[in-house]
Amino acid sequence: MKSKKLLITLLTFFAIATNWAQISFSNAGIAVQGIARNNDNSARISEALSFKFELYAKDNGGESSIFSETVNLTTDVFGVFSHVIEIGFANNPAIANGTAHLRISEGTNVISDEKLNHVPYAISANNGVPTGAIMPYIGTVPPKGWVLCDGRSLTSIEGSEELIALVGNNAPNLQGMFLRGTGRSPVNNQSGPSLRGTQQDEFKSHTHGDTFSIANGGSHSHNIKFDDYKLDNDDNDSRNTHAYHAQGNDETIRTETSGSHSHTINGSIQATGGSETRPVNYGVNYIIKL
Repeated sequence: MKSKKLLITLLTFFAIATNWAQISFSNAGIAVQGIARNNDNSARISEALSFKFELYAKDNGGESSIFSETVNLTTDVFGVFSHVIEIGFANNPAIANGTAHLRISEGTNVISDEKLNHVPYAISANNGVPTGAIMPYIGTVPPKGWVLCDGRSLTSIEGSEELIALVGNNAPNLQGMFLRGTGRSPVNNQSGPSLRGTQQDEFKSHTHGDTFSIANGGSHSHNIKFDDYKLDNDDNDSRNTHAYHAQGNDETIRTETSGSHSHTINGSIQATGGSETRPVNYGVNYIIKL
């Protein structure tokens, strides 16, 4: 006769850290692994079994259901079975912030009924990636529990209620954007954008030297040089013109002085550069945590 199973392992994964830190409590679920045995302690190998997994909380001496599912599993050649209980985003707070129990049964036979104990590092890892956290990401398809910051609607995404409460119905659109801390900088006293706001591009005010002008030449005049000519009237000329005859000597006269003055040059410095001011950069997608 077949009797109750002996579970060799019961693991709860609220977060997977190190290289897989992006897989958080909200999407990892609870991994269960065990071995099914007969009452003679022999393994029930390659056998189809039906298990019921129940998550519940105890309050005032009673039970409050959190999650329940019945799953058909087949043991391997060693009698081992494995399953991940996908608890869903909505059930996270009840497990992460309270005391939950897991009951595993086959029919009327209760295999295990234990309190879930949090792994301290896993709790820390979960708290380290709160809803609304933004990070750069090298891929185009975000990991579970994250969405791209491309302005997409959040209303149809499962588990987005907390994020919608923070940012509204759409994810921030950070395409082509740099991130900057809000508030006033303690270094240069300049202000960043308001929370969830944006700033337009801007170039700090500066100059390129003084206004161009011609140097003041002071009060001066200019010489005009003439050859020394004698003016004769030619009465015989019907046109009543005057004739000049060279006398052989040169004569110099001066124009009137115009006083101290200068001349302004009109024009501008030729434009150069591109359409924006930017540092060296590398392209990534930004993602935000649900």
